[in-house]
Amino acid sequence: MKRRRFLSSVAIILPAAMVSTEVFFSSCRSDVKEEEYFSEENIKLLDEIGETILPASSTSPGAKAARIGEFMKVYVTDCYTTEEQNIFWRGITWIKKKSKNKFGKEFIKLTTSQKQEILKAAENEPQEAAKNEKTSIAGSGDAVQTGKEQRDKNPINGDTPHFYSMIKGLTLFGYFTSEPGATKALRYIQTPGSYRGEVPYKTGDKAWAT
Repeated sequence: MKRRRFLSSVAIILPAAMVSTEVFFSSCRSDVKEEEYFSEENIKLLDEIGETILPASSTSPGAKAARIGEFMKVYVTDCYTTEEQNIFWRGITWIKKKSKNKFGKEFIKLTTSQKQEILKAAENEPQEAAKNEKTSIAGSGDAVQTGKEQRDKNPINGDTPHFYSMIKGLTLFGYFTSEPGATKALRYIQTPGSYRGEVPYKTGDKAWAT
């Protein structure tokens, strides 16, 4: 059963709840339509972006092996605010357009070096935006006011995250908490570990913490 459907059922069996249903659901709603935004094509794109950030090596699998696109689908839909979701998808659109404009191909069809170039441009995009903004503010009169208005709207100001930081953060988080990332890219010892039926003990030794 999907999370939202489950919460709907809970709301029905709790008619006397003090909190209204509208408020109860506000933290679970999202403007992102999973079917529209997280299409099979977009999930493959996210896999490819993730693999470019964390590629497979001779000693460990890459982000694609961790199904990073599916991870982003769940995390962005369930944990991001509407504003964050909008920033994330504006970023994906930016990557798509940049790939087409610069190389005439979709990101997924680019060479490894071309993909890296696109993501490097995405990483540097806040600095470029700030540079353009500085140029606008350097004028006078209306130009100064226009620059200020643009700065207020600029997503790189304040606490608003940049889309590439989101994508990179999700890739790292999703990969290193996945089974292939945790067991093959990191050192891993299964808990509780091996069975030791007899451990030497000397009088006065401290007890083991549990």
